[in-house]
Amino acid sequence: MNRINPFFSRDSFQSWLDKQTSFAESMEAKRAEMIENPAIVCHPPCNSVSIMKNVFFCFALLLLVSLSSGLAGEENLVLNPSFEQAEAEGVPAEDWVTRDGIPVERTSEGGHTGKAFMRFDDDSPKEGQFLESRRVPARPGGKYTASAWLRSEDACRPGVYLNFYDLNGVRIAHRYERINGSSKDWQRVEVVENAPENVWEVALAIYSYSGDVGVFDADDADLRVEGGSEPGLGGLTRLKIGDKGVYPMGGRRELFVDHFLIDSIGGAAEWRLHHPVPREVVLKLDRPWEGQTSAYFALVKDKERYLLYYRGYAGPGSAGQVCCVAESSDGIHFSRIEAGQFEFEGSKANNIVWRGVGGHNFTPFLDPNPEAAADERFKAMGYSHQGKGLGVFGSPDGVRWHELLDRPAITDGAFDSQNVAFFDVERGHYVDFHRKGRKGVRDIMTCTSKDFRNWTDPVFIEYGDERLEHLYTNGILPYPRAPHIYLGLPARFVPTRTKMVDRKDPGVSDAVLMSSRDGKNFERWSEAFIRPSTEIEVWTDRNNFPAWGMAQTAPGELSIYWTEHYRHPGMRLRRGTLRTDGFVSLHAGGGPGEVLTRPMVFDGSSLEINFATDAVGWLRFEVCDEQGKAIKGLSFNESKIMFGNQIEGRVTWNGKGDLAALAGRPVRLRIRLENADLYSLRFVK
Repeated sequence: MNRINPFFSRDSFQSWLDKQTSFAESMEAKRAEMIENPAIVCHPPCNSVSIMKNVFFCFALLLLVSLSSGLAGEENLVLNPSFEQAEAEGVPAEDWVTRDGIPVERTSEGGHTGKAFMRFDDDSPKEGQFLESRRVPARPGGKYTASAWLRSEDACRPGVYLNFYDLNGVRIAHRYERINGSSKDWQRVEVVENAPENVWEVALAIYSYSGDVGVFDADDADLRVEGGSEPGLGGLTRLKIGDKGVYPMGGRRELFVDHFLIDSIGGAAEWRLHHPVPREVVLKLDRPWEGQTSAYFALVKDKERYLLYYRGYAGPGSAGQVCCVAESSDGIHFSRIEAGQFEFEGSKANNIVWRGVGGHNFTPFLDPNPEAAADERFKAMGYSHQGKGLGVFGSPDGVRWHELLDRPAITDGAFDSQNVAFFDVERGHYVDFHRKGRKGVRDIMTCTSKDFRNWTDPVFIEYGDERLEHLYTNGILPYPRAPHIYLGLPARFVPTRTKMVDRKDPGVSDAVLMSSRDGKNFERWSEAFIRPSTEIEVWTDRNNFPAWGMAQTAPGELSIYWTEHYRHPGMRLRRGTLRTDGFVSLHAGGGPGEVLTRPMVFDGSSLEINFATDAVGWLRFEVCDEQGKAIKGLSFNESKIMFGNQIEGRVTWNGKGDLAALAGRPVRLRIRLENADLYSLRFVK
């Protein structure tokens, strides 16, 4: 910190000081002595006048040192300012660069100070040259003073430049001064300029101008700054830490679908919800046992294929409800399997795998539980055939099914929806989510089981808001790339709105996104995740219902599916694509933003990020201690500028990204970004 006495300007202080006692003439020498040896002690004579003079003298010296320090800047920012280091290959001196032009070389014949200096030999009236120091982080608004010692016996007039650069390395401001005529003696050339607010880096350069011919020497470059804001802030205020506790992150991938990981956010940074891009229709429900009210689709990955289950109608009443299945090798092209299980109009040449009341909401999953029996490799939830409630079903192959109990497994609920269950590998138990009404709207209950047969008493899930919305389905599952996070894509039903004129069945539907880390407390978005398209047929009830499950259909691409034309001719299932992890991002556009995470304890050695920018966008990362202070070598100014579009980008600092030494101790990430999206991050080995 610069220390400037508030009562004196430098000129008034010096004028006042010159009027003092005769010892002032030796002040500069003693000041130098004090700087060289801070432990020096003033030894006053014994009389009181001398004592007062010497007390005043020591005080005055300290003021002058303080003033001089504040006015001159804290330190020389130029690396290798006297060109004494020259072991690096390809450059005239370490930490200096040149461009194509006239020759410049380092000599050791004796410079202004030390042994080395740089010699420019300009023998061309059409060429010039510059020798620029390594660029260093700049302080926006700071007052920069650049100087160098130059000499020339010829008519050329070299100069000193202050160069200011933006984030992309483009020079956005500069100022220069030139030597005053030829001289065989060294002359100090100084230039002063304030840094612009959008500056990122600054450098000192020594120029030989085109049109100047002659030989000149340069030595002892100096670059200092007074004031200004912290480098790399881009007009931001450094966020303060919050009160969230330490998170044992390990090697988990973290998405930004909730507020869990983030302690504070500022500037232009925000959470941004993304939407799947509509693609092709993957299945038309045009078989006579399917129809316009086909529903409750569920996608199940089984080794190299996807199985797509859904409800159809093979006859009137409960007995006519059926569960059908199609398959795909890529999640894009589906064909119906020949199940050969149930007869329709005298033939078993169909894809029906269950029939009766359970077919209404039959929703299978593949069980990853290592203790699962061979004939229960697939499991399902659906209306029980043994009483009122949800039954549990098993299958060895996903085609041949049997009910596992002679009674309903879960009875507390309404169940007239797609009720889902799965085995949570992270928590080691089965989880159920099913329908029940609460406060006048369709809502969601949950319970768990160790054996898929005996379940805990269901409880309602809770939300971080008080909105009363009909969540017709729930679509909850562990996200495959981050299974400690539950994602839900419930169909949201609005029964009081009608878009199509004279429509008999009222209501419109869309789909929302919600997430949870414990399966009971969810954060949900008010903005729709899946919006109805421009077709009027999808602006009626029970359209835009998401299928349960998702598929990785290409590198960096997730596919999500939803219904269209429910109760209209041409009932179908459409595919939409989303970037991998791309449900929600930390986004900043039109200005920089900053994000500060909660303290985390990670396991790994490098930071991997899923991100995208535009052509001028960027991200930078800083690793901080638990108090939010940058760890040496891992600050913003040492962070590589990340730009582009990568699912697995690696963050580095000064070309290095090894963070293994920090594994196991609490750290925070401070993230700055502009015109960029950050979708996920994790620490990897």
